[in-house]
Amino acid sequence: MTEKKLLDSKPYETNGRVEILTDEIETLPIQSETANFKPKGKEKKLIGISLLVIILAITFGSLKFLQNQKISTKTTSENSLPNILSVQAIPVKLVNSYSVSQSYTGIVEAKRTSELGFEQSGLLQSIYIEEGEKVTKGQAIAQLDTSQTKAQRAVLTAQKERAIANLKELQRGPRIEVIAATRASLAQEQAKLQELQRGPRIEVIAATRASLAQEQAKLQELQTGPRIEVIAATRASLAQEQAKLQELQTGPRTEDIEAARSALLDLEEQVELAEIREKRREGLYEEGAISQEQLDEASTETDTLNARFERAQSELAKLQTGTRSEQIEAQKARVRQVQSQLDELIAGTRIEQIEVQKARVRQVQSQLDELIAGTRIEQIEAQRARVRQVQSQLDELIAGTRIEQIEAQKAEVKRFEAQISEIDVVLRKSIIYAPFSGTVSVRNLDEGVVVNAAQSVVRFVEGGDRKVRVGVPPSQASRLRIGSVEEVRVGEKTYSAKVLSILPEVDSTTRTQSVILALPQAVAPGTVVRLELNQIESAEGYWLPTSALIWGERGLLACFALVSPQKSDLDLPLGTYQTEKRMVEVLHTEGDRSLVRGVLQPGDLVVTTGTNQLAPGQFVKSEVRSQK
Repeated sequence: MTEKKLLDSKPYETNGRVEILTDEIETLPIQSETANFKPKGKEKKLIGISLLVIILAITFGSLKFLQNQKISTKTTSENSLPNILSVQAIPVKLVNSYSVSQSYTGIVEAKRTSELGFEQSGLLQSIYIEEGEKVTKGQAIAQLDTSQTKAQRAVLTAQKERAIANLKELQRGPRIEVIAATRASLAQEQAKLQELQRGPRIEVIAATRASLAQEQAKLQELQTGPRIEVIAATRASLAQEQAKLQELQTGPRTEDIEAARSALLDLEEQVELAEIREKRREGLYEEGAISQEQLDEASTETDTLNARFERAQSELAKLQTGTRSEQIEAQKARVRQVQSQLDELIAGTRIEQIEVQKARVRQVQSQLDELIAGTRIEQIEAQRARVRQVQSQLDELIAGTRIEQIEAQKAEVKRFEAQISEIDVVLRKSIIYAPFSGTVSVRNLDEGVVVNAAQSVVRFVEGGDRKVRVGVPPSQASRLRIGSVEEVRVGEKTYSAKVLSILPEVDSTTRTQSVILALPQAVAPGTVVRLELNQIESAEGYWLPTSALIWGERGLLACFALVSPQKSDLDLPLGTYQTEKRMVEVLHTEGDRSLVRGVLQPGDLVVTTGTNQLAPGQFVKSEVRSQK
């Protein structure tokens, strides 16, 4: 009976301990019965084992019952709690400033770019470089036509040499021959002066009268027309010239050639005979039998015959060769000339010829009148001036060259040298040389074009490092330092650029200052680059992900902060928070985060995801993450 009551007892949980209460347990009787019961040894062992098994079974059953009871109680409690969402939250940190990144656009330039042209106009003769070809400093690129300039230089060189020769002559002094010629010229001028002072001579007046009569006769002959005898004589002359032309055209006759050959043979025999006679007389002269004069006569005779023989040979060769075409053409011209004269005689005298002859008669008449009237005072004075001039020249020659003349001639030489130097400068400037090493970017002209002064022939770009010119606001330019390294973006690549200079003036159009930066050679001129500059702004606030912001009342922004749950009868699990809406103001947005200020404190937890599913006062579970 006692064992049955133990099995039917119910366990209870009190203060976390399990106690098994038994109804109507009679402890003492059991103990007494147990004490009175005295089994044997083997039976005692079996009874002990049985009791131990019974106790273990009761203990296991009680524990199982308590576990099931606890699970049931927990399930009932959870079913009674509200729906709790899981969210992510970050603790906010207070910051005192933030960095604003600004991008400014610039164009890559070569360090030096030149539009190369000539200083003077001219014909473009040659271009030695093609587009894209690299050129070293001092290499020739293009050239103008300099033929005319070189000819001018040659003329100036000749004038300079003549001036140098005159200078040497002045330095050596006048020559005796020049002095003598000047004296003769002076005597001649003095004689003319005396003749003018004495007046015209009778013989001169008579000669002038005879010349006037002759000119008047010619005029009368022209007025009466050509005479019949003159026309007949001209016709005869024409016939004679035509006969000569016909003879030249037909060529030499056989009889003439034979006669010339016969005369040549005769002269050859005479020459041989003369040479024998000369040798014989040379022997006689050596013996003293004849005089030198007789020997000379023999030599002269031999030379004369040799000359006649050579002339006969030439005539024979001319006859055998025939008449040359030049002779025929010359004779034809002579025939045309005589024919023209005959035509003029037949046509009569022209009025122009009569007028010319009248003018000639008036000229001679005027000369005769002057001679009869005597020499005028003006002529005498002019001749005296001429005499004084020649006398002055003679005095200078006798006195020698003055220092002033030598200096003036030296100045003349220097003038020519200066002009030649100027021409040399023009010749040098007719060739374009590369001012620095680089590449021909554009070829604007081709050969054969007349180029104007300062007209661009090629565009020349320097090699090596590049530079970029970026316009930035003065407030940003004041923060930059010459020599500092800034980052610039070219497409997807980023380069480090060194600040070379900051121009002091502000552009009136863009209101920016130009900053010059150095770039590597890999960036081509004309490429667009962007200069990234960071600016620190002072402001207190908190960085939040943009996903944490929601729209609040009156179009303002807000966020959800997590606070500890208020007192509740609910048994909330550990890590449960309650949402609270906090109004914020956005100060700056950068990518996927925003700097805000509002009803926040450092360390507050702010929900970053799932804000569209939340409401103020809602219970949530939070996974707290650190803010980067």
